[in-house]
Amino acid sequence: MPIPSSSAPRLSAFAVGRAALGAALLFVSACAHWPATPPLEKAGGPGYRMAEYSRPDQSDDLLVVLAISGGGMRAAALGYGVLEELRRTAVTIDGRKRRLLDEVDVISAVSGGALPAAFYGLRGEATFDQFEAKVLSRNLERELAWRILSPGNWFRMPSGTFNRSDVFAELYDETVFDHATFGDLKAAGGPFVLIHGTDVASGARFTFTQEQFDAICGDLSKVTLGRAVATSTALPPSLYPITLENRAGTCGWSGPSWLTAAEARAAGGETPGRAMLRARALLAYQRPDRRYIHLFDGGLSENVGLNEVINAFELLELAPAAPELAALRRARKVVIIAVNALRFPEVDWDRSDEPPGKDELRDQMWSIPVDRITLDSIEKVRDQLARWKGAGPAEGPDRRDAYLSVVTFESLKDEAERKYFTGVETSLTLPEEQVDRLREVSGRLLRETPAFRRLLADLEAGR
Repeated sequence: MPIPSSSAPRLSAFAVGRAALGAALLFVSACAHWPATPPLEKAGGPGYRMAEYSRPDQSDDLLVVLAISGGGMRAAALGYGVLEELRRTAVTIDGRKRRLLDEVDVISAVSGGALPAAFYGLRGEATFDQFEAKVLSRNLERELAWRILSPGNWFRMPSGTFNRSDVFAELYDETVFDHATFGDLKAAGGPFVLIHGTDVASGARFTFTQEQFDAICGDLSKVTLGRAVATSTALPPSLYPITLENRAGTCGWSGPSWLTAAEARAAGGETPGRAMLRARALLAYQRPDRRYIHLFDGGLSENVGLNEVINAFELLELAPAAPELAALRRARKVVIIAVNALRFPEVDWDRSDEPPGKDELRDQMWSIPVDRITLDSIEKVRDQLARWKGAGPAEGPDRRDAYLSVVTFESLKDEAERKYFTGVETSLTLPEEQVDRLREVSGRLLRETPAFRRLLADLEAGR
């Protein structure tokens, strides 16, 4: 049957329009790419560095480090609850009444814990009015799914250079951090925030500081917080690595300030130690074949954010004049609060001759090494604090004191309560009731730790 002549123009216009749309979508797909790493002109200049950190109203004698583990929204709520408890805790320091929260110098965070860490570092007091609505009460997993399914992303995702973690970074930037960068974080004047990822190729820790970005000749001040948090939460297989360009060799970087001391120790036959391994990881970026760096969840290299603490104490022995150690050199009291959202849910696999299924085994493949490394890190921090305290005088004004408080479900004495919290899933959305209970229990667990009680008593007594 012939097509009426009056229909021919409409069909032709439709065909032309469809062809034009297809060409446009192909163009969008071909151009979809993660943001380029901002280039750095000269290494060693001003930037987001611990050596430049300064909070003039704080006591020089007291160094407070808060470490918040991974664990999805469970970890975010637990870490936020500790921030709330520190805000409620009044102490007397140098004759002045103040909140213990105002004495926090460093927040080191991984994966889900990076959300309250970055938010508080950026927003300060406003966090306690905004964080619940912006993060805790939202279904970030559903929002991510809707963004992935939106037509605009149908043709970005297949590009090969843009994936669902890049979509997550955009979601964080637009709805949580308002496109704030590390330059904004520095200007906010809050605690120094360390956000950690893991290098897919080497397994080394990758921390979002300018010292790390010097090695790849990138300007961290222009990188968004959303991209860093998306990196730290990019747990496979649900999410994919975040990619950075490696511009090493273009900004005059020649190694960390403590490289010579680390090399001398290794040349003397001593075990290289963490400092040397860290230096080698940074130097590895100078290889010309490493044009790109692919990063995923920080918990895969160490899940509670304590590696930087351990590294700082080792570096204090190796290169005591290192500029990033100024706060540690001044301190007479070092307080480490480790918020560990680790859970050991009950399983019944040992009651059957049938082994666990594929999904359970996949989860265990991640959790066994991550959980064991986490527990090992806590014990290493305990040892380092004891060594640091023992290296100082036992009495007098230069006497050293160390306090390690671990907020963990394992400390709960009530078996039913412990079972409830170890059953909370690792997810980026939780029911309101679970979030509220996590916030409450984290404050209670912190108050009940012996080290925290001893700290408050010592501060009250002026010791």
